[in-house]
Amino acid sequence: MDQNSREKIESALELVRSGSEDGVEQLYCLMGRIMLFVANGVLHDIHSAEDVVQDSFVKIVRHIGSYRRGTNGYAWVCRIVRNTALNYAKSTDNRRWTELSEFDKAAESSFDEKSDTALLIEKLMNALTPERREMVYMKYFLDMTVREIGKELRKSKSYVAKEIRVAEEEMKKNLG
Repeated sequence: MDQNSREKIESALELVRSGSEDGVEQLYCLMGRIMLFVANGVLHDIHSAEDVVQDSFVKIVRHIGSYRRGTNGYAWVCRIVRNTALNYAKSTDNRRWTELSEFDKAAESSFDEKSDTALLIEKLMNALTPERREMVYMKYFLDMTVREIGKELRKSKSYVAKEIRVAEEEMKKNLG
């Protein structure tokens, strides 16, 4: 994610903090598709994912005070969506989710269509252990730092860094 996009997300979050409906609208324009992508990756049901995105916006507005300015707003929003989707899955006893579908391209017009790149990413991710797959997803798709991943998974920063490095090496090996 480029610096310009990060700044736009930060600006939208600041507008939400000030109580402006424009902030919610801007955040939806900037991240709505990504939020739907994350929720659908957990739930595998587009209609439930849409509900989760709506619930996530409510949580963002309610908990905007806990967001620290200048940190990674993109990751903060994605984490809210992911956690909301996981809670939804647990509450509906819908536990049939896999991480792999989360690697579809967020910008695609249809979740049913996969590009060659998405298929390659899925194949590479399939070769990883579930723990490494989750760490790679958090780093590259949720744009989280190694420290944030370690905190989320309750692992040391050095352990996470080592596992991601090993995962990257495995993926490079499988490419060649």
